[in-house]
Amino acid sequence: MDLNLKNKNVLVTASSSGIGRATAEVFLQEGAKVIINGRNEDKLTGTVKELSLKYGSGNIGSFRGDITKIENIKSLKKFVLSKWSGVDILVSNLGSGKPLSNNKLSVSEWERFLDINLLSPVKLLDEFVPVMKKYKSGSIILISSITGLERTGAPYGYAAAKSSLLSLTSNLCAELADFGIRVNCIVPGNVYFKGGRWEEILRDQPEIKDKYIDKEVPLKRFADPYEIARSIVFLSSGCSSFTTGAVLVIDGGQTRRYGL
Repeated sequence: MDLNLKNKNVLVTASSSGIGRATAEVFLQEGAKVIINGRNEDKLTGTVKELSLKYGSGNIGSFRGDITKIENIKSLKKFVLSKWSGVDILVSNLGSGKPLSNNKLSVSEWERFLDINLLSPVKLLDEFVPVMKKYKSGSIILISSITGLERTGAPYGYAAAKSSLLSLTSNLCAELADFGIRVNCIVPGNVYFKGGRWEEILRDQPEIKDKYIDKEVPLKRFADPYEIARSIVFLSSGCSSFTTGAVLVIDGGQTRRYGL
């Protein structure tokens, strides 16, 4: 199937590893031009080198910076517009559910989770939506989590932030429809990749695979980042041109609720 993504301008945040990196690569496979982003210079440089060897350096750009900070988001916008006239597809991928405290009611923890998982995407959208509106077309993908759908034992602040992204998707898709911009949300379950949160958890608690994943996930395994990425790319493409406001759960059957 031709997804009609050749030469599309794509920005994927937090994309030097994991779901973001896989998403960037699948877009490149489809012939899109992609700007990736990360905080760690070595990891970002390594990712750019690997992808350039596969797909050529001409279709890849990179921006290093912590995009929880508004000044970095503004710099990212300037960088993007210095390379392209606009953005066709924006994938807001930044997120973290790693706790720094066992107290799930800690106000500082809530503030940190909300800043990373909710306010950072909102800041990003505030800068880039006006750019996309000018061209009256485009696709935005937000990345939530099954913790935003139902109780999973995740930190409360993280779950609240991810739940808020579902509401943001619903409201924003209606506002941007007149501008030809679609807004959809991907809801991943447990995704394993090298350097990710699950690698860290399994290193400390190897028994959790049997106690949690095999028990709670009908498919009895983790997702691979590319399984999430391919859905992101499809929802972004012209093949999903009548899809906006959708929430796509990709969790191996883990969530038990029907609908939203």
